[in-house]
Amino acid sequence: MKITAVEIQSLKIPVVRPHQMAIGTTTNQENVVVKLYTDEGIIGVGEAPHMVGHSQLGETPGTVRVVLRTKLVPAILGHDPFNQEALTTALNRAVPGNQRAKGALIMAAYDIAGKALNTPVYNLLGGKVRDAVPISWSLPIVDTKTAVDEAVRMVERGWRILKVKTGRQAAEDDVEMVKALRQELGDDISIRADANQAYDLKTAIRVTQMLAPYRLDFLEQPIHMNDIEGMIEITRQSPIPIMADEAAKSLEALANIAKNRAADYVSIYIIGPGGLLNSKKMAGLAQAFGMRGYVGGALESVIGASAGLHLAGSSPSIDLGCEMSGQALLSEDLGVEPIAMKDGGFVVPTGPGLGFELDESRLSKYREGDVERIDLSS
Repeated sequence: MKITAVEIQSLKIPVVRPHQMAIGTTTNQENVVVKLYTDEGIIGVGEAPHMVGHSQLGETPGTVRVVLRTKLVPAILGHDPFNQEALTTALNRAVPGNQRAKGALIMAAYDIAGKALNTPVYNLLGGKVRDAVPISWSLPIVDTKTAVDEAVRMVERGWRILKVKTGRQAAEDDVEMVKALRQELGDDISIRADANQAYDLKTAIRVTQMLAPYRLDFLEQPIHMNDIEGMIEITRQSPIPIMADEAAKSLEALANIAKNRAADYVSIYIIGPGGLLNSKKMAGLAQAFGMRGYVGGALESVIGASAGLHLAGSSPSIDLGCEMSGQALLSEDLGVEPIAMKDGGFVVPTGPGLGFELDESRLSKYREGDVERIDLSS
């Protein structure tokens, strides 16, 4: 089997309410969707979503399209989609960085391989270790009443994990938000906090002390992703577990974090490190170092969410759930059917490949610009 053509298209899907974080505010999901075609008629789908118009490493929907068209797609045309290692090597030789663009192509290659074998992608990642993955709902930076009201609604809808975005002007206001949520929701609901690099080291250490009474699962990426020495210090001093997110941008970065004990837990993305192959390696590395994992979200549609569930569903170390909640925040998702929810988790798809059916009418509805097609013969 070989890849004979690739289609690239951009989408812009509104969200049901603005999602404010320390790094910016999301009002739309800006996505690049790829379709890989093969000489056996099997089509694979992948995506590169962006929440605030860019990644923390500088990719945008525009740069993703350009680098796909000019560098990455030509590098994999004619290759076998089953050979994800060789595909990853070819992509890395074509151009450094640009991990989201690469990740979209690798995601689509896994989709093809699963469909060709009539098996779910989790069987290509080691087999399933859990049938459903606990799903986390993210609360934006808003006033306390608005956040608490939303939290109560989501718990009534079946969510059992809430993650609070922090990074307000006064750190004490972040603590008051967590306190109000714990008082309203009780001890049966998991609460987490995500600073998105908002604090300096001194403030971060102080915040962890103030948050300790409210029984958080973890505090995610409290300081800048490049401050590894600071991450080591806060992990040493914090009374609550510290999760690396933006800092764990690659397999090599996670290795540095793990060996230096710069975090207790790690958030692993499906496209951030360059695709599912590298994401799975990161899950294995976390397991080797005794780090618990979580699948971080970038407002994926059903395409990326399904891939995230296959990763979490096949990885023992990823036992802290995932943030594949795009179908509840997007005004419309791209699947014919929503991902099933059971007991506070999303059920891992069991169909061939990534295991979803794409709604082509919604692709057309939210498309921006033309569909580019690059063929092996061109």
